[in-house]
Amino acid sequence: MPRMNPKGPGDPARSNGQDPTFRESHGAERLLCAVGELWRAPDLPTLLSVAARAARELTGADGASFVLRDGELCHYAREDAISSLWQGRRFPMSSCVSGWVMLNRRPAIVDDIALDPRIPLGVYRPTFVRSMAMVPIHARAPLGAIGSYWSSTRVATAHEVTLLQGLADGAALAMDNIALRERMGTAEARIDELDALTRDLAARHEALAESQRQGDALNELLAHDLRSPAAGILLTARARLRDPALEERERRRWSRVLCSAELIQRTAMNLLDTSSRQPGALVPRLDELDLTALLEEVAEILEPLAASRDQRIALRPGAPRCCRARGDADLLRRVLQNLLDNALRHTPARGAVYVEARPVDARWVEVLVCDEGPGIPAHLRDHIFDRYVRLDDPNVASRTGRGLGLTFCKLAVEAHGGTIEVRDNVTERPGTCFCVRLPAC
Repeated sequence: MPRMNPKGPGDPARSNGQDPTFRESHGAERLLCAVGELWRAPDLPTLLSVAARAARELTGADGASFVLRDGELCHYAREDAISSLWQGRRFPMSSCVSGWVMLNRRPAIVDDIALDPRIPLGVYRPTFVRSMAMVPIHARAPLGAIGSYWSSTRVATAHEVTLLQGLADGAALAMDNIALRERMGTAEARIDELDALTRDLAARHEALAESQRQGDALNELLAHDLRSPAAGILLTARARLRDPALEERERRRWSRVLCSAELIQRTAMNLLDTSSRQPGALVPRLDELDLTALLEEVAEILEPLAASRDQRIALRPGAPRCCRARGDADLLRRVLQNLLDNALRHTPARGAVYVEARPVDARWVEVLVCDEGPGIPAHLRDHIFDRYVRLDDPNVASRTGRGLGLTFCKLAVEAHGGTIEVRDNVTERPGTCFCVRLPAC
């Protein structure tokens, strides 16, 4: 029978390195513990300290360094050694062993630093280091290196290099894990920030909505308070104007009263129609109509106002006598009243406002209302349709009036599927031309 080894597994002869199998098994166990500690590291500084200490213990070295790549430099970020080495210093990758390891993506074993051309002797002479082993961290794309150093010349064993590389691989994964946790923390902080911002925006939106509701309620009250007296004034003015015995001077006075009352009534209706609480107020009832006839009707209504200012309203020469379209006569009548009233207010005395309805093509017709006022600069034209907006330009500041008439015009025209825009006057005179485009019959 073969002789049995009388020494058990706990015998000192095995633990002091005489049994390679025991030494490798014990080294693997220590490596596993070290990798677990790396994974539990809460941050990079802790990981660096754990890795440097473990590298020294696993290889039985007199010192160890954890090196991080910093662009084209090697940063000796942490060390654990019998005396000071290079912690905190940076060296060019081309002039140190850690740089060689990262650039070549493989370990370096140096049994005598005095004989290896990769060693910058001027850097090593002040230290205890006489031999070393260095392995890359993250071999595919090295982001650092771990080195073990001895104070005597020796060749690092394959087992020691394997343990050191295993530690470096574990450190690479642990570093990725820390970076991921940091990104998750940043993302969570950003989510919290966005959540707070969302709550703030929701509160602001609710406050704005409440303000809008209060404003709309006030608009309705104002509209009611305006319409009731305006209706009474309109009835009285129309009755007086039907009196054939009314003197011309009184007739002109009552015509101005009638125009003013109609303006008040339009303002009240504009308040309601531009209110956000009236989402269905501008749903047009479409019928076939003659836009030229509608223009003439509105011009006749506003003729007393024009006459009081020594102005006139006229069809442009050559305008067609009939222009058929599909639209809501009541809404379009108010659109034309607002546009004509606006044009008269900005046309000087003894000036004229020209109107025209004409076909564009088989699908569209357009209505032009042109004044002889100062005009509107191109960069301000989009803003005159905004609600309650007054322009800063002194030449056009009053053109928005109460900030409702043109807003209503845009809403009403777009409810028909049409457009409204501002152009330069189509005549040779200065001024502004409002162009309303509507679907043809």
